[in-house]
Amino acid sequence: MVSSFLPSSSSIRKKSKKTRIYLDSLPEDLLVEISSCTGASSLSAVRNLRIVSKSFRRICDERYVFYRLSLKEIDYPPWHQNSEIFFERCRKSGNPEALYQKGFINYFRDDLKHEGLEYLAEAAEKGNREAKYVYGLILICLGDKTKQKGFKILSSVIKPLMPTTMEEMVELRYKIKKIRDSVLWPDNPVMERLKTVYVREKCQCDCKTRMLLVRNHGWYRYGDDTDMNISSACEFCLLHHEVELFLR
Repeated sequence: MVSSFLPSSSSIRKKSKKTRIYLDSLPEDLLVEISSCTGASSLSAVRNLRIVSKSFRRICDERYVFYRLSLKEIDYPPWHQNSEIFFERCRKSGNPEALYQKGFINYFRDDLKHEGLEYLAEAAEKGNREAKYVYGLILICLGDKTKQKGFKILSSVIKPLMPTTMEEMVELRYKIKKIRDSVLWPDNPVMERLKTVYVREKCQCDCKTRMLLVRNHGWYRYGDDTDMNISSACEFCLLHHEVELFLR
């Protein structure tokens, strides 16, 4: 019979208990690193890790693990109180994704521009690419002393993507559009004010980049109809193009 080739339930329990003992005997800093690396890749994996042992359950609740948690599997903004509490805990732990989302909501939906910019700036400093993109765009729109800083921040996002293809750029736009569409209604007053104050300076390039961007003006992709390499395009025009796409 097939069952004769399967281990008994008692042997499985013994093996599981032995595995748990081995895990609990690992150094705590190693358990923290395992938990944080797991959390950075998948939130559902952390949920599974919590049931492995008491040590993992305790460590998965530590601030450092919440700081590194990936929030990609959760819709934002949260619609349930438990989800809202969870996001707030991530934010207080300095989680870059939570800071970015909080900043976006504060700035555009709640019209708390000062607080929103602070959260976006903090998330950008921690390396969150979406936060850099949005923070840079806002600074460019506001003009005056912040404009050059905005160009520098947005360039740090776009320039690394220019040498090869724009697939990553398209993916980044999609992520930003997703949160924008989920929290902003048409004719959002904050967005309308940014459109009003935004000024595009004339560029001294040969206009080839501008012509390319006119032909490929969609939010999601540049398109296949191109006679030039993106890596040779005018960076100034590309940066302004991103601003105009976002404000559209």
